[in-house]
Parts: sequence; structure tokens; C-alpha cells
Amino acid sequence: LFDCIATGQKVALDGSIVLAPRAAPEQRRQPNVMISDGDVLLTDLRSEVIAQGMKAEYSAHTGYSQLIVNGKIIVRKDQETGKIDVEGPLCEDFFTVRSVVCAQYVTL
Repeated sequence: LFDCIATGQKVALDGSIVLAPRAAPEQRRQPNVMISDGDVLLTDLRSEVIAQGMKAEYSAHTGYSQLIVNGKIIVRKDQETGKIDVEGPLCEDFFTVRSVVCAQYVTL
């Protein structure tokens, strides 16, 4: 398997995403540390996603809560650890939602 990352660039009218090889292990730097000022709430993220013109449905379950954005992007928050995952197809909506989530943090 290839070790690649999505660059977010589109190369064709069909919306294909460009993949680029990851840097060699000796060239990789330390992972970023993301810090928030307080707890990041999915209800707040929902408001921001809606402000971006997308539809978002919030639901709470045992152990986690989630947002489903435009029926294809899932933002899931683990209640115990506070970890937030963004899952879905690599499309414009995914990168928009990811940027809304990342805007809630300060990256060190």
C-alpha cells in the first residue's frame, strides 16, 4: 500500500482529489498539538456549519455524540476523551467541515 495524504486539490471536473506521498520518516516533524479554550461543543459546531450553508443534524448516543452534515460527513465526539473525528468522502463539504472543526482550536 502507498503512504499518501490528500492535498485537497481537484484535478478533474469529476472532483478527483490529488494524493501526494508522505514525507520520509526522517523528514516528518512532531505532530501538531491542538488546544481549545474550554470544551468544544458539537451544538456550537452545528451552528457554524449551518452558517456555512450546510445542513447538520445533531444526535447524542451512549458514549458519543455526533453531527451528520449534508447526509455524508460525520463529526463524532467521544464523551469520555473529548476526541473529535471527522469522517466522510474527500469532497468540498469534508474540507469545509474540517476547517470549521480546526478553527475551534489553537495549533501549537
